Amino acid sequence: MVDVHYQRVINATPQVLRDTLLDHQNLSEFFNASFKVLRAENNSEVSGGVGCVREVSILGVSFKEEIVKADTDGIEYRVVDDFPVKDHRGVIRFSAQGSLTKVSYRISCWAPWYIPNWLLTRLLQHDIAQCLNKLGARFDPR
Repeated sequence: MVDVHYQRVINATPQVLRDTLLDHQNLSEFFNASFKVLRAENNSEVSGGVGCVREVSILGVSFKEEIVKADTDGIEYRVVDDFPVKDHRGVIRFSAQGSLTKVSYRISCWAPWYIPNWLLTRLLQHDIAQCLNKLGARFDPR
C-alpha cells in the first residue's frame, strides 16, 4: 500500500480553504491536472461537495473522483473505479489555529503491478506538497 502525507499551515480559515478546494474548475491552479465536474453535489450540500463527481485528467490519463465528505473539518474523496490505482482515498483535514489553519493532506492507495510503490509514492508526495504549497502561497499576506 502507498500512503503519503503532507502538512502546511495556511493563512486562511477552514471554510475558505474548503471552498477553494471544492472549486473544481480552478483546481488546476494547485495541481498539474485538469478537472471537469460530471455530476453536481447532492441537494443541501455545499457547492462542489458530497456527491460531486469530477473527471481528473493528468498525463494523458483520465479518471473519476467522488467527494464523500466536505465540511469545515475537511474534505474526503475517492477514485470511483480501480483505475489508475486501487482503493484511492484522499483525506484533507483542517485544524484552525487562530487566524491560521493547519492543513493535513493524506493519500492512500494500492499501486498497479506495473508501477513500483516507491515511484507512485514519490509522484503523489510531489503532487500533494505542490498543492498545499501553492494553496499557501495564494493566501500568503506578502
